[in-house]
Amino acid sequence: MRALQCMIPQAVTVRGLVRRILLLHLSGTLVLLADATAALAQDIGHGQRLAERWCTECHAIGSVPAKRNRAPAFAAIAAKPNISSDVIASFLLLPHATMPNPPLSRKDADDIAAFIMEMKK
Repeated sequence: MRALQCMIPQAVTVRGLVRRILLLHLSGTLVLLADATAALAQDIGHGQRLAERWCTECHAIGSVPAKRNRAPAFAAIAAKPNISSDVIASFLLLPHATMPNPPLSRKDADDIAAFIMEMKK
């Protein structure tokens, strides 16, 4: 009986150790998934396609000239001091008197903003 009592604490300790190892693996996996999600958060190619569809009427975007030069080029926007993807995305989601208001989701605005920020020199 004494031998059995000595084995029970060891079994509990091993079980606890296995749980800790599993929790560490789970935590590591969650961190990796969070990083992957952040990496997928902005799709520059999607932002470029949206910009080519909705913005080239007034803005020059990269090598695509504006149809009408009524607004700053995306490269000029990206070069402004204190500009960031968040500032651009927030701006795009607000209604504007001088800009059309295409139906942008937050993801669309983030993607266009990432595309614009790629032009920063």
